[in-house]
Amino acid sequence: MRRNFSELLKKRNLLSVRRSGIDENRVQGFLLGYSRNLVLIHYVYDFRLDGLMIFNRNDITSISSDKTDLFQTEILKNADSFGVVDFNIECDLSNWQSALSSLCNLKRFLVVEDEKSDYPLFYIGEVIKIDKDHIDIMEFSGAGNWDKDASTVYFEDISCVQIGNNYANVYEDYFAGTP
Repeated sequence: MRRNFSELLKKRNLLSVRRSGIDENRVQGFLLGYSRNLVLIHYVYDFRLDGLMIFNRNDITSISSDKTDLFQTEILKNADSFGVVDFNIECDLSNWQSALSSLCNLKRFLVVEDEKSDYPLFYIGEVIKIDKDHIDIMEFSGAGNWDKDASTVYFEDISCVQIGNNYANVYEDYFAGTP
């Protein structure tokens, strides 16, 4: 599969990621980087760029660029969305600690998911601390209320991280405008 990643990275086309057992739907995006452990894409949802997404490489059951992806790449190029994708982004994808340290300065808020547990977990907020085996996130609710204490999320439990996605960006704009 390593050769496949290398070829997909060079081609800069939209691709589809499948993670059987985690998500029945494919995830589309532009491949920005990969390592033995993690994969970074610029996520695309319904023809809209939706921030950066990092997956555990071991969770990926297939990654490809089919005829639909190629056609939709052309649509995005014609809509000028393609030019926004930063294919030269620098991110150390060696492990979660290095990846989050590389990317957390891009946006204030991020989304962290544990989709593999019996009760999938969704964390949204600001990273307070990045340690060798976990991160601490100061979360807020959908109603905009901050939790009193930070949540600790262990890297071994993370299945996906999103940074700069539309959902978190709306809250970031909201909190920037409130006293």
